Amino acid sequence: MGYSIIDIIDKAIGIVIRRKSEYEKIEEEKHDSQAIRVMSAVLVKEADRTIQYYKTLKEEVGSVEFEEIDFIVYDKMSFLIDQFNKKTYEHHINNVKDYLKFSLDLEKDVYSLLVDVQGRFVKNTSDTHTKTYEILSDIIDNKANHISTIEKTLK
Repeated sequence: MGYSIIDIIDKAIGIVIRRKSEYEKIEEEKHDSQAIRVMSAVLVKEADRTIQYYKTLKEEVGSVEFEEIDFIVYDKMSFLIDQFNKKTYEHHINNVKDYLKFSLDLEKDVYSLLVDVQGRFVKNTSDTHTKTYEILSDIIDNKANHISTIEKTLK
């Protein structure tokens, strides 16, 4: 049995869980600002929605036959994701705007990772017409929309 998009979705869930943990750490820190605590709660809830999105996506694609991802390609993708998960983030948050900038930077890093993973999946032009590529594109579009929302909030 080879690797499929389900394995990548599982890795994406792991990324969101780690992000959620970052937000919870910030929430647990002693902040005088009620606004920062509220923003933490909002971002944690958004992370929960993202996890649910991935779980729903897994259910939808669970019964569909997918192309296997070459072991070497999957190994490179997995290594990238694992390295990303080991990355530490320093957060110097003094107000909600700082918090949103921190969140935006984190989301942009995840977006870049997803685009990199998708790029490694493509070995020739026919790979851009696969179900796996389409699902990765949907995940990337979802992330882009989330980034856009944060950017609009920052304005």
